[in-house]
Amino acid sequence: MEKNKFRDIHKLPDEKGLIIFGLSMSKLGNRQNAKNCMEDIKKLATDKVKKPLIGLNFIYGDFLYLYSDRPAPELKHSFMNQVIDHRNSLQRIIEKNCTTFQIQHGFNYMVWNQLYVGTTDFNRLFDKIKKLYKEDLKFQKYIEEDCEAFGREVKDNQVNFFLEEVLMMYLISKNQIKLPNEYVENQQKWILWCYPGKPLKSEVYIQQLNPFNLNWPENPYQNCQYDLDAKVLIDFNKVDLETYRV
Repeated sequence: MEKNKFRDIHKLPDEKGLIIFGLSMSKLGNRQNAKNCMEDIKKLATDKVKKPLIGLNFIYGDFLYLYSDRPAPELKHSFMNQVIDHRNSLQRIIEKNCTTFQIQHGFNYMVWNQLYVGTTDFNRLFDKIKKLYKEDLKFQKYIEEDCEAFGREVKDNQVNFFLEEVLMMYLISKNQIKLPNEYVENQQKWILWCYPGKPLKSEVYIQQLNPFNLNWPENPYQNCQYDLDAKVLIDFNKVDLETYRV
């Protein structure tokens, strides 16, 4: 199995599934603005969808960014406006293109803190991930390399940001978090996480390690992320972390 070599998806499964678009607050005004998101969706839908059985959830990472030294009211006001404006822009485009997007209720919008109530034991699992980070030198190394790749200092807030992000993506890919979507109605047989760019080293490491021994064999993408920029499916099992670059 050749390492760090990835290919595009030919066709998505012909069973009910969910595509997840993770939205970074820092990218809502540029790479992940509403127009670019819809172009990404059109490319996926045109080339890869066999049957109209797929829902799409946009998940805003707003609450993650509270790992900050900035005042909470200032962040709350800023993120609230960004999310509302972005969501409304997306919805206008979807409604305007109703011929292309005929299943309008297949689109769902979520903010980060909704994910907490989608699972029953997030605090316990987050504590376990933090404990793993303190004890696992490789995990520490990959977090440090992720910080370096994005020009961040290895401080508590940044480390917790990455740890929570990595944990949530891991749980979602294993179907451990309830994701509301009126069209799919929790009947999904697969979930595919999509993002414009490569996954973090720490994310790949956790997926490879599988610290909670989670498995969802129905989902062919449980150990994958789709890179919307490179248009390749990154299979974590094929990643050599010592030579992989974010």
